[in-house]
Amino acid sequence: MQTLLKNNRLAFISFLLLIMSLFAGRAALSIVSAIMIFFAFTSAQNKSSLKYIIVGVLCILLPVWVSGLWSLDKELWWQSAITKLPLLTICLGVISMQLSKKQWKTGIWLLSIAVLLCCLWSNWQYVIDKDAIIKSYLVARIIPVALDNDHIRFSWLVVLTMIVLYYQLKFQSTQKEKITGGIILLLLGAYLHLLAAKTGLLCLYVALLIELFSLLFQKKQWKTGLLTFIIIAAAIFIAYQSIPTLHNRVQYAVWNFHQYSNGKFEEGSADGDRILSMRAGWDITQKHPVAGVGFGDIKSSITQWHQQFHPLSKDYERFSPTNEWLVFSAGSGWFGAILFSIGLIILLSFFSLKNIFSVSLCTILLIPLITDDSLEGQYGVAIFSIFLCLGYDLNRHSNDS
Repeated sequence: MQTLLKNNRLAFISFLLLIMSLFAGRAALSIVSAIMIFFAFTSAQNKSSLKYIIVGVLCILLPVWVSGLWSLDKELWWQSAITKLPLLTICLGVISMQLSKKQWKTGIWLLSIAVLLCCLWSNWQYVIDKDAIIKSYLVARIIPVALDNDHIRFSWLVVLTMIVLYYQLKFQSTQKEKITGGIILLLLGAYLHLLAAKTGLLCLYVALLIELFSLLFQKKQWKTGLLTFIIIAAAIFIAYQSIPTLHNRVQYAVWNFHQYSNGKFEEGSADGDRILSMRAGWDITQKHPVAGVGFGDIKSSITQWHQQFHPLSKDYERFSPTNEWLVFSAGSGWFGAILFSIGLIILLSFFSLKNIFSVSLCTILLIPLITDDSLEGQYGVAIFSIFLCLGYDLNRHSNDS
């Protein structure tokens, strides 16, 4: 009994360290992510319950690992392969921990406070250099953020944190906690509009629409749903009129869309570069449909594509397709993309369509895989893995209740 309590305490501390390592730098995140696999071997949990996690993750990892056989650039291939390994270590480790409701609650509050502090730091960067930052939003530059200034992954993290905190407040919190958590949610939502990262705002609005849909059609609360819709619409309008970074971001996005929709891909066109990256990924897939070019050679193939079709583009504008399915199809062919899809289906099958929290979390986990290459970086893999585990265990506790 004492051994079980000691292991549970160690697991809980390790889980908290995993959360904090997100903000402590890549080295810390790598070390803690690797340690997580230890709990998969020491857990008293029935190992058969982890088989779906293993199969799902392997479906995602195998196309990357096998493509090393025909990748010429072994260094880039190894980098891609090792970056995705935490999908296995974090998922197996955290789910094996079998944390209690109270421990998950503590973890969610720690995560929420850490994310809020990062947002406040980012907001302070805006305050001390306000004029320059506002102007920078007209040329696709934004406020400095945590996670090595990765605004896409950070805004994704903010929205996912809001979802799990909202769930925690709704079902497992005291009145004081609900007031405190509600203030945090409002601050995080306001910050997302100040940051004006498209991925974050898209995820936020989709999550709000899912909740609105639940109020209107699942719970039949028509008056509450209508009032919620009016408040959301009014908040968006006020934010656009009063927050200069959001206003400039929208203006830049409109200009950018006008440019690339007319076939003009000028230097500095961030969204245009993303469109080109997906075109390149599609063309590479068409030429190598069976096995792809290998994950180690995606970068060189993208460069060759640009030299042929857009020779005036700069090096920083030549990057991997901003869509995970195109990344997998370019790197390992259609078979790899299919395996990747099967892996996601298996991993996300833990989420119930009857639970609005599950639907919201599952959707927001998927969006940055469609609009970005979020599993090609360390932070994206860690965020996806951590919140997959959070969703899995919060659903488990709900079902037990």
